[in-house]
Amino acid sequence: MSEQTIINQTKNPLNKSALIAHFKKAGIKNTDTVLVHTALSKLGFIIGGAQTVLEALLETLNEGTLVMPTHTADLSDPKHWQHPPVPKAWHDDIRTHMPLFNQETTPTRGMGKVAQQFLCLKKTVRSFHPQVSFSAYGKNAAYLTKDHPLTPMFGMESPLGKLYQHGAKILMLGAPLSTCTAFHLSEILSASVAKFTDGIPAIEDGKKVFKYFEDYDYDDDDFENIGQALIKNDIIQVLSIGLSKSYLMDAKCAIDAAATWMKKARQS
Repeated sequence: MSEQTIINQTKNPLNKSALIAHFKKAGIKNTDTVLVHTALSKLGFIIGGAQTVLEALLETLNEGTLVMPTHTADLSDPKHWQHPPVPKAWHDDIRTHMPLFNQETTPTRGMGKVAQQFLCLKKTVRSFHPQVSFSAYGKNAAYLTKDHPLTPMFGMESPLGKLYQHGAKILMLGAPLSTCTAFHLSEILSASVAKFTDGIPAIEDGKKVFKYFEDYDYDDDDFENIGQALIKNDIIQVLSIGLSKSYLMDAKCAIDAAATWMKKARQS
């Protein structure tokens, strides 16, 4: 969506105070731990853009913890790339020259402006995972991002698993339910997803290599349907913020309910 289209569609621009009021009205407390996905353009015109959204979240959670996915899916085996795919003749060259993951400098891919700006904050801590890092700021940031295992990347020892176990909330701020990363943990809990082999650039014995590993072949094709089912069962709260719908949920309740849905729908 172009900036002009966003302006044309916006009746009243959002500001920081308005966003904070929306968050508090939804029930987000200042001590909460919240995993936030954002789709900035879907919210309409925001005065100050990504900076305003980030400041509003941090001020709302002034005694809690803000968490965002800062994934880098392009650090993976190019044979699996689909959006877009690359010629097979390029695969070996890409594997050889793919840069190593750097917690401080590797940019996100497809996570949006807010997540990218979140990485720039001095007190933001990022988990070490070449493909699916999470970043956090606040009280529980160090705990949530520590010792992120390579595989399973979305398992119970990952930041996502820790959020599940410790009473976090999930806010989809303008972002569709099809992008709810938390449902990947549901896939593991429901045993509804097969495994496959992927790869990452790594250092072994002092040399740069392309390292292969086995993980789950995560599949988000039915996440929107799952989300809509959870809305009907009052597990996901629908919020009206700006031009688009936003969603708030208790992480454990939503992940458990999604796992139950997957057990029935995926195995039938």
